[in-house]
Amino acid sequence: MKGWKPACLLLALVAATTGCRASTGEPNTNQVAARKDSTVPARLPDALTGVWHPDDTEGAASCRRYRTLSGAKEGHDEAVMALVGSLVVTPHLIHVFAEYGEGDFHVVERVDPEDGSTWRVDARLGIDALPDERASEDRAVSRLSLRDGKLRWESPARAGNASSTYFRCDSVKPDIHPATTDEKTTEDKS
Repeated sequence: MKGWKPACLLLALVAATTGCRASTGEPNTNQVAARKDSTVPARLPDALTGVWHPDDTEGAASCRRYRTLSGAKEGHDEAVMALVGSLVVTPHLIHVFAEYGEGDFHVVERVDPEDGSTWRVDARLGIDALPDERASEDRAVSRLSLRDGKLRWESPARAGNASSTYFRCDSVKPDIHPATTDEKTTEDKS
């Protein structure tokens, strides 16, 4: 080891342990940045799409009303009443239906899977209308998880809500839910 300087030893030690970080479960900072910059889906998984009602007796009654609606021939008021309190989830939008038919619109910009049943969702938030695409200040980060057919939604915008667990009532009826009619927010037909 004659002629080795302490700086060279330190450099050799750092180089040798860099590969060990990944094996200990601690990600290399450069690898994390590369993963974040790689293609991240800007759509929610198909398993999350549909009309989700609160998992309680009132939600069950609203779901029954929604299922009986046959589309455009139904009045707007009947459709709104059947959707109050529900989450209408399309691949690019989470619409939290309020009593007056508007509510919160979470336009999905990034979806990060945390595990096989939980997703972190970054979205632009619009209150009572779709958010302006140019606005950068209204952002919301929420977490969706799907276990045993129940959707759990954790969102700072919904803090204090009595129920954050939902059951899937039906698929989205585009002629009843107009926010899903533009190209970006239309639910995929399968």
